[in-house]
Amino acid sequence: MSDFKPVLYMKTSCPWCMRLAAFLVEAGIWDRFEFRNFYEGDENEAAIRAEVAEHFEKASFPTLQYEPGKYMIESGDIIAKYADELGLDPENMPFYQYFMNGPMRRNRETFQELMRLRKEVEENRVTA
Repeated sequence: MSDFKPVLYMKTSCPWCMRLAAFLVEAGIWDRFEFRNFYEGDENEAAIRAEVAEHFEKASFPTLQYEPGKYMIESGDIIAKYADELGLDPENMPFYQYFMNGPMRRNRETFQELMRLRKEVEENRVTA
């Protein structure tokens, strides 16, 4: 039996990482992982980004190393992997749904507004 423990690379301020964290805690599997966390500008950031970038065109968080040398990105895909494995339906997980319908929803709305404003600024530059 392997002593390998899946590794999660997480950016502490990333809403997608927080989404995954909410799922892992409620699913009761937080302790199944080794974490490599950083926040923007800390002493761990460069090393973690470099480690993840070796496996993808661009470092993205969260990233999961689920087997030695095998990685996946996208919080939704990681959640689906473990939800399927555990026979869980995230739609029926109260804390996860609270997070998705509260903080995560607001984050998505803010992000969409930011993208709309960026597009508007770019269009104004082109016509100016």
